[in-house]
Amino acid sequence: MEIYTLLYILISLILTLFIIIHYKKGKQVKTEKIPNIIHFVFGLKEQTEEFLFPYYLSVLSAYKVNSPKEIYFYYHFEPYGKWWEKLKTIPNIIFEKVPIPTHFGKKKIKHFAHKADKIRMEKLYEKGGIYMDIDTISVRPYKHLLNNDVVLGYEVPPNTICNAVMLTKPFSRFFKVWLDRYESEFKEDGWGEASIYLPAKIQKQYPQLVKVLPPDTFFRPYAFDGKKIFSDDYDIPNNLITLHLWESYTKGYLENISDYQWIQENQNTLYSKIVRLNISESDI
Repeated sequence: MEIYTLLYILISLILTLFIIIHYKKGKQVKTEKIPNIIHFVFGLKEQTEEFLFPYYLSVLSAYKVNSPKEIYFYYHFEPYGKWWEKLKTIPNIIFEKVPIPTHFGKKKIKHFAHKADKIRMEKLYEKGGIYMDIDTISVRPYKHLLNNDVVLGYEVPPNTICNAVMLTKPFSRFFKVWLDRYESEFKEDGWGEASIYLPAKIQKQYPQLVKVLPPDTFFRPYAFDGKKIFSDDYDIPNNLITLHLWESYTKGYLENISDYQWIQENQNTLYSKIVRLNISESDI
């Protein structure tokens, strides 16, 4: 009889402990739905040029501004150069070599940008966190956004949502719908049908699944306004959290910024003001 009593007590204690552990886990999920981990994708083609200083500043600023638990850097062809070696010294950074995607379902992926799209979508869906393009610079913390399920930003509202900066909890419903519909919307010789226009369509259909921020949160100044970022005397916009630098349009500017001396000599530019807000020369 005593054995049965002891067994009953032991089982009760185990069940109580199990309930307490799961209750605590549930509370953690509620307080921080989006994990504070950051993802970058780069090096999906043979590297013929050294890793740029602004790429290094992108990752360094993300680390300094947001204090992430981890930074995942996905690549296939390893970059090289002074700033790539410097990148390796940033705390909490994890380098992961990935295979180059070839298809969305039965559709062939031809463009490197679309290959990066597939990696960022799948890694974010699996791990959750914050994705940033390598041509970004962090301005202010995103901590206040982490209690949402998914956070995106309009490029040109209401029809395009840019995927250069994205935040999501793991296995979010919005990303599940997006991934399920990706192949049907994807065009092998197109550009943003599945990556930019599709999320805006899903947002209109399921607005409760995502928080979409105005363009000046991540994407203003816009792609054609490189002078406002790298040349003009331009102040940091009030709502700016992370600025996409639009490399497709501003590569010439980025290649010209070889070290912190450019930042010091061009202090009136928006880019320098953002860098100097969070990064001093001693941090480099």
